[in-house]
Order: sequence, then C-alpha cells, then structure tokens
Amino acid sequence: MAVDIRFDLNGNETIYTGNPSERLLDVLRDSYGLTGTKCGCKEGECGACAVLISNRLVNSCLVAMGSISNKCVVTIEGYSKTERFSALDNAYASVSAVQCGFCIPGMMMASEGLLASNPDPTEEEIRIGISGNICRCTGYNSIVKAIDIAAKDYKNAKKENTASSGIGSQKSKPYEFAPTTLAEALKFRKITSLIPYSGGTDLMVPPTCRESEYLFINNILEMRNITSDEVFIRIGAACTFTEVIENPLTPAILKEACQQIAAPAIRNAGTVGGNIANGSAKADSALIFMVTDSLLRLVSTDGERTLPIKEFYCGKGKTVLADDELILEILIPKKGIDNYYYKKVGARNALAISRTSFAGILDIDDGIIVDCATAFGAVCDVIIRYNEIDNKLIGKTLEEARCLKNEYLKAYDEAIQPRRGRVGIEYRKDICMNLLRDFLESNGI
Repeated sequence: MAVDIRFDLNGNETIYTGNPSERLLDVLRDSYGLTGTKCGCKEGECGACAVLISNRLVNSCLVAMGSISNKCVVTIEGYSKTERFSALDNAYASVSAVQCGFCIPGMMMASEGLLASNPDPTEEEIRIGISGNICRCTGYNSIVKAIDIAAKDYKNAKKENTASSGIGSQKSKPYEFAPTTLAEALKFRKITSLIPYSGGTDLMVPPTCRESEYLFINNILEMRNITSDEVFIRIGAACTFTEVIENPLTPAILKEACQQIAAPAIRNAGTVGGNIANGSAKADSALIFMVTDSLLRLVSTDGERTLPIKEFYCGKGKTVLADDELILEILIPKKGIDNYYYKKVGARNALAISRTSFAGILDIDDGIIVDCATAFGAVCDVIIRYNEIDNKLIGKTLEEARCLKNEYLKAYDEAIQPRRGRVGIEYRKDICMNLLRDFLESNGI
C-alpha cells in the first residue's frame, strides 16, 4: 500500500510516497540519499542510525514512516549546518574522538540530544546520554571528553532549536491511519485489522515489520496525559518512557524502572502501553504495574472496561485485549508504594532486554505489615505475581515475619519454575531467590 506522508526533513517540507510500514532508516538512505545515518543492528541497540524527531533522539531503525506524519526529522546532514555541531565537531577533533567514523554520526546526534536538554552535563550524565551508542573502536573516553569540551565552549552561546519548526506546527491533514483523536482511532480499530503502533520499539525489530499494517496512535493526545486523583495516578498508554520519567506525578518506583530501560533513544520512543500490550514477561514497566496491582482501562467504540493488570495476561505474548480495543490508560494506586525495592539484571546497562528483573513493595504501618507484594520478570511466560504467598506476611509484625521467613522463601522456591531462555534455568532461579532474600533483609526480615 502506497500512501502520501507529509513531514519536515532537515528544514524542508517533504512528502514521502510509499509503504507506511517502511523503516525511516531505509527511506533516509535509499530514497533521500542521506547516508550519514548508518545502518547497524536494526534493533535499536547500536545507535548508529540515530536522528532527531521533534527534538528527541530516536533510533530511525525502529521508526515506521507512518508514525512521522507532520513531524520534524533532523539527520546528521541537517544538524551539521548548526552552530552547536561546529562546537562538537571542533571538540571531537581536538581530542581525536573520531576513529573509524561509522558510529560518529549517531554519537553526534546523541550528543545533541543530551546538550539540547542539558547544556552543562556531568560526566555521568554524558555517559548516560551516549549509553545507547556503541563505538566499535572503543573511543568512549575521548568522546565523553569531547562532549564536555563542547558543552563548556557552547555554554555562553545562545541555545538554538536545531530541529526546524517546519510543518510540525501546522495543522495539516495527517496520514489517514495516523489519527489524532481517540474517537478516530477507535473507529479504525473497529473496522480494520491494523496493528496498534505507538512507539514501535518492539514492533519494528522483526524482519517482517515491513509487511505489517499499522494503526499509528502516537499522536492521540487523550492517550498521552498523566494525571492524578484521590486514589490513582493515571498514565496515558501512549506516554513515552521519557515523558513518564520527566513527569512529577510519576511514582519513584516506576520512574526508576523507566530510567533503566535501554537508552535515551529508546526511552524517547517506547511507550508504557506498548510495553504492556506486547504481552512480554520481560517488559520493565509492566513489572512495576504488576507489583503495584495497577488497573488497565480498555476502551472501544462499544464502551470501556477496567481490569487488574494480572488478568490482562493469559500466556506468552497473549492478552485479553479485544480486536476492537485499545489500552487508554494505566491506573496506579497511590497508597502504600513508597517503600519499594527494584533490581534489573542484564548484560549491560543500556541493553533493552532484562535477563531477570524483580520488584518488591512492603508497606508497614505502626509496626504491622499492611501490604507485601513481589513480582518477577523475564522468568516465565508471564510476569510472576503470587499474591497467595505474599499474603503470608500481611498482618504480621516484623518479628513474626522473620519467624515465617523460611516458610515464605520455601514457598517461592517451589513456585518459581523458570523456562529455558538465553541464560540457564539454575542461574535465573538463583537470581530470583537472591533478590527476594535481599528485599526481605533490606526491610529487616
């Protein structure tokens, strides 16, 4: 299916005519000759294809063309005409931070993504900012030094907006299957079999992504709100992980988990709703929604329903989401989630997929445990949440809980049966039990 998609490319109004499921990376290189955007892993792990979309760093290998309708895209070719690029270019050269050159365009875009929002970063912040970019020549220390030099050189200069305002500020007609209202999206959901696409960071990884047909819901404002009432913090399903991190209403346990999801370019695109809807036991934010016993609000043209997230999953990659429904928002209970424990075990800090993850909450009032909740991710086909075991400690004093500790641990040791995966069953089981013990001990149990 060929469609017309209007967007701004390096300050120029552009109309792409083609498959809306095509990767932005491939279109930039093959259709527009912008080969500074490099093709590396095509999984969002190396950062060589990084661009700016509406001033946010994003990996173009995980972006479907239909999702950039009316957006502003800046590649290294467009960025190279800016003042801050010159400062970075000179700084990189001054400390020999450029080696083979393959990763450098993505590194430069990651540098801008950082400095645009944080013009005076610390060394740690610089390392986090480029954590999603792999340097094949191991030049990280020189690159970190170069970014620090460029930040200082540019500090007193006027901060500029590197992405053209372009057509992104105009109210032009969007691509048909990129609705801007919930009503429009639900109408399409009712009459088509299109796959809901919000961030695309999981959908665009399989080689079959170009053959898929998507309903692009990333521009629906009703799905991008974060609000609070007396009982719940309500997070729109289309909120990106970065938006969740930056919002002051976000509870600390969710903010910490989102901060450990992959790297900035992934967090700027991936959404909490997509993390849930994929039905993966490795989903980092879904683990937090599970341990907090959050609710999901599902909507369709026929009405809506709200259900506990635990009831949403029915097997590996399987959910109860109906063909005409969308996840509108996630409702996190506000009470009793401040005393938490969270750990994610992975191959490297910026790796997107957990090997094992754990979250625990212990709410103690006047010396009595009023709530105990634990959840394990990336262990079985679905996220593990055994309320019946955690209930053993509810209503007990800490001293009574210590007496029940061995019984509690034995129950979990028998219940947790890891499936085979990239790491051994025994290793995953040991990690789970060690994290559970550490959670108890950190709370005096």
